[in-house]
This record gives sequence, C-alpha cells and structure tokens, in this order.
Amino acid sequence: MPVRRPSTTPKFVRYFTEFTVGTVVGLAPFLGLAKVPGFAAVIEIYPIDLREWLIPLSAIMMGMVAVIVQFVFSERPKKKTLRRWFIASIALFFIAFLLLIVVYPLVVTRIEHFAVVTGSTDVPAHPPGSRCTCPEGQPADQCLADITLNPINVRSCFGTRAVTNATLQLALLYIALTGAFAASVALVLLTDLMDDLSTRGRSRRK
Repeated sequence: MPVRRPSTTPKFVRYFTEFTVGTVVGLAPFLGLAKVPGFAAVIEIYPIDLREWLIPLSAIMMGMVAVIVQFVFSERPKKKTLRRWFIASIALFFIAFLLLIVVYPLVVTRIEHFAVVTGSTDVPAHPPGSRCTCPEGQPADQCLADITLNPINVRSCFGTRAVTNATLQLALLYIALTGAFAASVALVLLTDLMDDLSTRGRSRRK
C-alpha cells in the first residue's frame, strides 16, 4: 500500500492563525484597536476614514513581521547580520518619524476633535467648474468650518489630486513607522534568542 503522507493543512491553519489573529490581539493597543489608559496609538492622530483601511494593512504587516522572525530564527543568522539589520530598521524609523512630524501639519487640518486631509494649509486656486465657496488663500480650518467635513466638499475646495497625494504620503509614513518599529523589536528578540542558544551551547560543552 502506498504510504500516505501527513497533511500539512492543519499545521498551516495553526500557523496562519497564530501569525495573524494572535499577532493582532497582542498588538491591539499599538494598532489602536484597544484602549489603554494613558496610552495613545499613532493611528489616533489620523483621520477616521484613513484608520478604517490603515489598521487592517498594519495588522497584516505585523503578522508578516512575526513570520519573518520565525523564519530568520530557524536560519540561525550571525549576530553581525542582526546588528546590521537593526541599525537599518532604526534608521528607517527615525526617517519616517521626522517626515511624519514635518508632513502631518502641512497636509492635515484639525478642526475641533476631527482631523481632515486637505493637502495644504490654505485653500488653493480653484480649478474650472469648482463648486467651492471658500475664497483662494483662506486658511484651511476656516474653510472646513464653512463647508462641513463632507469629503466631496473637501476635495472640491482643496483638489482631488492634492488630497489623494497627501493621503498616500500619510499612509506610507505610518506603514514605514510602525513596520520599522515592529522590525526593531523583532530584531532585539532575535538577538536575545541567539544569545540564549549560545549560552546553552557553551553550558552543554562544559
């Protein structure tokens, strides 16, 4: 009789659940999915409509980071390699962090307790056929107070392309910031695990 090979499906499902659901549950406060007194997630400064699709993307990225950590650990990388990757992740984090500080106030307008992507700090020149009632050069917050926060009105006054470009910039900076942070934590974990293995190996040889 032919030998029946064990199915890999149950193991795949278990791994998939651990690296997706498990990771998201553990990182829920970091992703803004759970409230912790005294702690505010970066995503909370983003407009609500961006959070709706940025959080799921960040969650799956965090799960992928967990997969990479598991794979890299099984390969037993050299400590010098981990150090090089750690420096690169730290550099990416600070670059994204500084860019977010610069870009955010230039493309996001806060009115009351709401954040709105406007792409500029004042109303640009109106394109032909625009129904915007805000005069050119008016501060963005004053304009938003007059036209309400309806996305159609916002795009009409500030330009669809400008709002879209600003949204993409904010999304990429958030993904880079959170991804670099998660990678840095993972690399610290890997370094500790490799040190533990080395210590155990030396102890056994003695």
